[in-house]
Amino acid sequence: MKNVFPLFLIFFVSITISNQVYSQAPVVDFEPVYVLVTTLHGVENVNMNEWKAVEKEFFDKVTSKNDLIISQEVLINYFSPSLSDVKLITVYKSWVDIQNVTEYREELIKKAWPNEESRKAFFEKQNSFYTNFHSNNIYRSTKYSIPLNDDEKKSTDEPFIYFEQTNILADYDGKDSYEVYKEYLTNVIQKNKYIRAYYPYRYYLGSDSREFIEMVVVNSLVDLDKMFKKNDALLKKYIPDEEKRREFLNIYGRAIASNQDDIYVNVPSLSK
Repeated sequence: MKNVFPLFLIFFVSITISNQVYSQAPVVDFEPVYVLVTTLHGVENVNMNEWKAVEKEFFDKVTSKNDLIISQEVLINYFSPSLSDVKLITVYKSWVDIQNVTEYREELIKKAWPNEESRKAFFEKQNSFYTNFHSNNIYRSTKYSIPLNDDEKKSTDEPFIYFEQTNILADYDGKDSYEVYKEYLTNVIQKNKYIRAYYPYRYYLGSDSREFIEMVVVNSLVDLDKMFKKNDALLKKYIPDEEKRREFLNIYGRAIASNQDDIYVNVPSLSK
């Protein structure tokens, strides 16, 4: 897929000044959540139905009953449906909950599989779907999130499309870009009828402190294409003058070093 930048405004705040920028913005009724993103890689020739059945059993017996987990999505790369690129996105209310979740999970596991041999057999089966290579990164949400409506989420068994844009912030103070971001959010993202949800995550703990993730949820691949076109139309409506629009885009372009995008599809039966 070709690079679609710029389509969304990035949260152009370098990590070195993020606290300063947040102090400038109102934080009424905003409490950030912590997002653990685990990237997994499946072995070759995975039986997808068998994999889904095993993961559904774990979800029903453990994840769905774990009150420390606010929400969770299992995302499979749209262009690699064989589990070569799987993201497990787990959301927690606080850092303390992340620290305590392992102990609570172990309690639920022992309750679900009280027999040690049965428990061992299940997890050997579950682990057999994946290679040993995986990675973990933790992000914090921003107050500009647009969450997916719970009723809409529960009303369909059809998967959603998740467009993920991973941005690497440049060494730039980002003050003017931050203002541009807010304008774009108000006049484009929030007005785009094809966007079902928008999740901006900033780095908290992981491999690259410059990372800022934007994840947009739409109903289908067709709607993703419509969303891009609608973004362009809304921006032109907001800034009709081409020269001013170009300058608007240049402002936030100064604060981004690089980015890449991916498309994922969620597994509804494993969604919390």
